Amino acid sequence: MARHGGIAQRKVEAPGRGRRRSVSRRAPVRKARGARKADSEAAGAAPREPARARRRLAPAERTGEILEEALRLFAERHYSNVTMRDIAAACGVNQALIYHYFESKEDLFRRALGFAIEQLHDGYAAVRAAAADPRAEIMSWLDMHLSIAQTVTRMTQLMSDHSASRDDRTGAGALIAEFYAFEQGLLEDCIARGVAAGQFRAVDVARAARTISLQLDGIFYASSSRGDGRIAGDVADLRELVATLLDPPKAG
Repeated sequence: MARHGGIAQRKVEAPGRGRRRSVSRRAPVRKARGARKADSEAAGAAPREPARARRRLAPAERTGEILEEALRLFAERHYSNVTMRDIAAACGVNQALIYHYFESKEDLFRRALGFAIEQLHDGYAAVRAAAADPRAEIMSWLDMHLSIAQTVTRMTQLMSDHSASRDDRTGAGALIAEFYAFEQGLLEDCIARGVAAGQFRAVDVARAARTISLQLDGIFYASSSRGDGRIAGDVADLRELVATLLDPPKAG
């Protein structure tokens, strides 16, 4: 039997004749891609992220792109439902390139979370220098959350998913603890200096700082769970709450 161009041919003896003729037997036709995709989705399989055309990027840019897409996918689908292949497709690269930059999915999850936290820290550091007093520093921390609201919403979702899983194979637990310790320390420092300067009323510094931190968390958790798009309004309300909590009572 000989094969030519995907068609199997064999010589058979024609009845009543002394010569041979060719009978072609074609391989079964493969199901069209669209039909295969429809069958997969009908069976409950999650559709794959559409591949993007690959662009040449410097290593730092490529790392940032991968972290951004990983943060988005982990937040939208949950860590357990995202594969390295999904992230590669979202970036328009081969899966092997993801492993060139990141050791494992656990490593990528931890670094994607760190990538979001770093944006918040770096952004705040840039605006804090211009803050005139402790009150302005606190308000700048709130406003920084609003200016990168999408990133903070995804960051909060990853933190929530990690806590709910009770599984720290990613090593993200220490990163989350460090973030909240940083926030608590930042707020306590601002409040303590404000009290000392007479800008704030005398309050329990640690409790006041925790109250503000919890309110911030609540805004971004609610954004995901309720889907009501009220982040800007809620942050504005929190600014008023902070003023009520800390500002000295008005005379008269």
